[in-house]
Amino acid sequence: MTRATIIAALLLLTMLPWRVSAATKSPQLNNALLTAPTSATIPTWVFLEDKSVTPEALRAAETALTPHARARRERNLGAGHLVDAYDIPVDADVLEQVRATGANVRHVSRWLNAVSVDATPEQIANMTALRAVSRLDIVRTLRSSEPEPEAPSREPMRAPQTENLSYDYGPSFFQNLLIDVPAMHDLGFHGEGVVIAVFDTGFNKPGHEAFASLNVAAKWDFVNNDGVVSDEPGQMGSGFHGTLVLGAIAGFKPGELIGPAFGATYLLAKTENTEWERHVEEDAWVAAAEWADNHGADIITSSLTYLGGFTNGETGYTWQNMDGDTAIITIGADIAASRGILICNAAGNAGFVSEPQNTLGAPADGDMVLTVGATDNQGTRSSFSSVGNTTDNRIKPDVMAMGSSVYTVDPNSSFYTETSGTSLSTPLAAGAAALVLQARPNASNVMLMNALRNTATNSANPNRTYGWGVVDALAARNAIPTDVTDTPRVPDAASLVAYPNPFNPATTINYDLARDTHVTIIAYDVTGRRVATLLNDERRAGAHSFRWHAVDDNGAPLASGVYLLRLSAGQSHVNRKVVLLK
Repeated sequence: MTRATIIAALLLLTMLPWRVSAATKSPQLNNALLTAPTSATIPTWVFLEDKSVTPEALRAAETALTPHARARRERNLGAGHLVDAYDIPVDADVLEQVRATGANVRHVSRWLNAVSVDATPEQIANMTALRAVSRLDIVRTLRSSEPEPEAPSREPMRAPQTENLSYDYGPSFFQNLLIDVPAMHDLGFHGEGVVIAVFDTGFNKPGHEAFASLNVAAKWDFVNNDGVVSDEPGQMGSGFHGTLVLGAIAGFKPGELIGPAFGATYLLAKTENTEWERHVEEDAWVAAAEWADNHGADIITSSLTYLGGFTNGETGYTWQNMDGDTAIITIGADIAASRGILICNAAGNAGFVSEPQNTLGAPADGDMVLTVGATDNQGTRSSFSSVGNTTDNRIKPDVMAMGSSVYTVDPNSSFYTETSGTSLSTPLAAGAAALVLQARPNASNVMLMNALRNTATNSANPNRTYGWGVVDALAARNAIPTDVTDTPRVPDAASLVAYPNPFNPATTINYDLARDTHVTIIAYDVTGRRVATLLNDERRAGAHSFRWHAVDDNGAPLASGVYLLRLSAGQSHVNRKVVLLK
């Protein structure tokens, strides 16, 4: 071979989309590859290298926001801070490189900068060599802990109706009364103008009398990839559970059933695959959250919790992983919350366990998730309601609502039924939150969460079994000032975002200052030990960024794990968790 031929060959190699060192594979994926037949497909996350975050790309992302999504972000983030790297789509050329391996693309996540695929071992090997791929992991098969619907054990209790109430709640009176919804209805708040996304198994009975006035703006089946969210012959997933949940929050038939937020606008997302012994892949939930963000959702109510997978021995998560940073579905929920969406999620139905264990299921462990437990109609904790705390010792659940014998739409007939679970307490709490948001339309999701917790019945002594207590919609509304502005950022506020997160080997630290000031950014490990000072200097107002290669103050590489970044700028302090995965 001539010198010219060798040089030409080397130049050709540099033009190909391959890398010299292969992308990393998680231990779980390696284990799956060891046992998988060569023809089998493995659901796999393909995480990509950093996006190109340019002013042009950010402007395009902001232009793409729908009016309601823009208004929600302005309310939560302030004008001029509406989009960031999470909003930039996955690079189209990189996506084509992944498709070119022959793998079947399931979902594309701009938030995670990742693609979920069904891929054979050979296709996975080809993807590890792509220059744009940073690491690969399995898509977890996640188990739902929600019970099947119960047959009523007694005749449903009728409301002690009085002339002072605006509506006849029928048997649904107590589930509304417990969280002070009738008082909000009497004031004229029914959820109008609030957009609520419901994530569940699917939704049957669209012709039920309790759904006659239901306002559905959009719907999508993320399991079968079509626009029908009710049962279809030959397709995966049933619609009974979603029907129960939707009836509890949005049903409206005076004298029978009234949901707290019957006047809201709804987005219906079928995310739960009930085949294969009841499980769901986490990528469908994250894809639905991005879709809900695009459609302007103010609130997401998700009534399924996920933990260990048990189909074909596939790996899920454990209680030790309920730390707010491990489960992909939890990371997706926290990103959704960073867009200004209030995430309400069921705590789970696994009951009590002694510390240090918990019985939570993802994404109930999320830092920015309003996790909902269950009580009976007197406000006493239901024995099945899951308990915290998270493994990083945050109190969960956050709040409680009635979850025992909740009255709702029967998914198998034109009548009504009772059923139990944090599945049902969650939409009731989410409906109460919608009424508060309607009453205080400029409140941020953080304000809503704080108001709901701080006015609940156990707010003086929150704990791992009962959280802050039973929601009180009227008290939460009254706790938020009537003069809340569209931009809740304080004058010297600062923001801090690390992207990508989780990361390996480096992440970009993006921070924004409202005024010229001295800034420090310090990294701590989970024990609170300072490991690195990333910044200690004067900075002008505006946006700034730099790369951190996960090294300590001596330049030594840090081990895999969770780290806390703390930004201090004047009177403003911001904490962000980052996860280093090697």
